[in-house]
Amino acid sequence: MLGPKKRRSILAMTLVALVATTAMLAYATVTVEGVRNRISQKIRLKFKVENLVIKVVPFESDSWTQQGRFQSIVVAADKIHRKGIAIRNIHIKAFDVVLDIKELYGDGDIKTKSRQKTVFSGRAYKDDLNKMLALKKSPIENLRVDFENNKLVFTGKFRFAFGHNLRMVGELRVEDHRKINFVPTAVSVNGIPLPAGPLRSMLSKLNPLIDFANIPLQPKVDEIKVEKDYILIKSK
Repeated sequence: MLGPKKRRSILAMTLVALVATTAMLAYATVTVEGVRNRISQKIRLKFKVENLVIKVVPFESDSWTQQGRFQSIVVAADKIHRKGIAIRNIHIKAFDVVLDIKELYGDGDIKTKSRQKTVFSGRAYKDDLNKMLALKKSPIENLRVDFENNKLVFTGKFRFAFGHNLRMVGELRVEDHRKINFVPTAVSVNGIPLPAGPLRSMLSKLNPLIDFANIPLQPKVDEIKVEKDYILIKSK
């Protein structure tokens, strides 16, 4: 007769084997519906989303489906939100994309092995940007942004050797197709230009304003346009 310790050991090994078997079966046969569900689950696990839509279009060859290769994958949502950053009216479409099926059905992120092209568009609204700025660890108190004449204007309280009414006017630039940085063209505190040293320190804590490195399907960002109350972000 087996003792309690031996029975617990056998039970533990059985559970491990069962989990491993289930994981293998999960992607032993890849289906379009299964892939769509896994993408949806992983996005919802990592982001807060509103009206998420996933579309997976296969090629005619089922062998390509088993390899994780699809004609196109679309991820769209009214809003995707994470760590204070909210992107609205988001639409991502990857063409001739190969997913890492092992990662998708395992504990990893949504990873693409290859893709022919990814098209992206989304909007960052002024109100959402200001909520995000309130979470930034910055030396500027009451930091907020407004849009004026297709430029961004940041204002707040910045204590330096003189005064503390900060005003920064500038534009947005994309770095490495992933990060959106604010680049000032004029910076002053109480109307006096801010020296380069404090400015660099301040910008290092402010940028990047938005980082797309973890967005599903890893879209590349190429174009930014400042509209009346939002920033339009697109790929070419």
